[in-house]
Amino acid sequence: MTTNTLNTNQTIKFPNTPSIDIVLGLKHCNNNQPLYSKILNSFVKRYQNINLNKISTEELPRTLHSLKGLSATLGMVLLTEIITELEFSLDKTKIHSFSLEMKNITQSILNI
Repeated sequence: MTTNTLNTNQTIKFPNTPSIDIVLGLKHCNNNQPLYSKILNSFVKRYQNINLNKISTEELPRTLHSLKGLSATLGMVLLTEIITELEFSLDKTKIHSFSLEMKNITQSILNI
């Protein structure tokens, strides 16, 4: 767990995992720690139970594109790479890698 202290003496805790580059994510959020924390938590709430196998063929490209942008913004480099591969190939064998990385990320965020 990475802890950052704000000038207002408010402490925001971030997950400490190689799956999330906190520095990169904060950079994308203009170093706004409360905003970054809010987006991380929203990411988990929205996507923690995502099952790509249950998403329609029509909806899958849009879902992957949205996930790719959000994961890149949050500094989830490996997840972004996996999603990019999925997005361009729609290779269902990559779904397992996606699911494992999503589980690692969501658990890291939920455990802070």
